[in-house]
Amino acid sequence: MAVASSLTLAASVAAIGTAHAAVKVTITGTVSCAKFDESTPKTVTITPKKGTVGSDEPAGEEKVEQYTVKLTGIPNSGTTVTAKVVCEDGDGDTNTYKIKDFPIKKPASGGPVAFNLPA
Repeated sequence: MAVASSLTLAASVAAIGTAHAAVKVTITGTVSCAKFDESTPKTVTITPKKGTVGSDEPAGEEKVEQYTVKLTGIPNSGTTVTAKVVCEDGDGDTNTYKIKDFPIKKPASGGPVAFNLPA
């Protein structure tokens, strides 16, 4: 039985200054470890091609958890990012997966941006 897991992202963006043409991006969403038996998300790390890395440690014990990652120094025109998810089971064994090269840029409306990314 195949289980589709997804990483859902919603990015909200606020300008931090026009001198550097960079923005601060807060990404929130859900992360799933359903494809790994008895595993829950332990860390979510988002690494932008340009800007500062951010991470979160979801607090719950469910296969799907909420997270928030804050990135700074993202170019005003946007960049691509890679998300790395570490899942851990009750025995302390870990599995990881990555979602590569998804775009983060300032939305024209200033509202959130949503991504549904299969793992």
